[in-house]
Amino acid sequence: MASQPLVLVSSSGSVTTVTINRPEQRNCLTKDTITELVRAFELTSKDPTVRCVLLRGAGSEAFCAGADLRELIDNASPESRRALFDSIATLIEKIHRCPVPVVALVHGFAMAGGCGIAAACDITVASDDATFGLPEVGIGLAPMVVMAPISRVLSRKSLSYLVLTGERIPAKRALEIGLVSRVVGKAQLDSEVLTVCKELCKQSPNALRASKAKMLEVAEREYFPLLHELADESALISLSPDAVEGMKAFVEKRPPAWRV
Repeated sequence: MASQPLVLVSSSGSVTTVTINRPEQRNCLTKDTITELVRAFELTSKDPTVRCVLLRGAGSEAFCAGADLRELIDNASPESRRALFDSIATLIEKIHRCPVPVVALVHGFAMAGGCGIAAACDITVASDDATFGLPEVGIGLAPMVVMAPISRVLSRKSLSYLVLTGERIPAKRALEIGLVSRVVGKAQLDSEVLTVCKELCKQSPNALRASKAKMLEVAEREYFPLLHELADESALISLSPDAVEGMKAFVEKRPPAWRV
């Protein structure tokens, strides 16, 4: 019997869904799985018809439980370890650099690398039974790579607590500290996330792409020079065909007709 693909990619309208497909292993990340995820984001990023990416895990137990420890144990050379962790870094970079919004649908466990991937997404919607955590210190590892995306959404104190204690936290607490965007009932998770994706697809494609690209840069720049640069870029965007159509539609009280 043919093996199942490690990653599933499907499209519905302008939304592309990328699914980590190792449900029996709680969607743990092997090097091959990460390679497939990177490829999916590379292809999606080049498709001008895609307006939103939905990232999820297959099955009922987990979004993603982190790296597959069995593969780590079996590949103990420094070279293989570097390759695996660098591939996780590449995946996180691909999510950040994807030109359209990436929405994470999180159910069950989002642990270690899975927690980092969820944090890297632009919007993270979790079911009320989801669990987040960085348990690496308890088994002699350290969540080095995922500190980067998580540090962008958490305060220093919240990050330190998760990293140093390895404590698992429920979705409600993850919402309170800024790790997720919304928490909804498990039964409503799919429909709520699809609603978010549909709302994103209604927005100006040009403005969404420009806004996402600039958000990566904003946190790293000196504040006052950045203000004036953003003012210039705002003026340019306001002259774009999308802005002309959007403002006209607003005044005329009708939905905008975006050019894709």
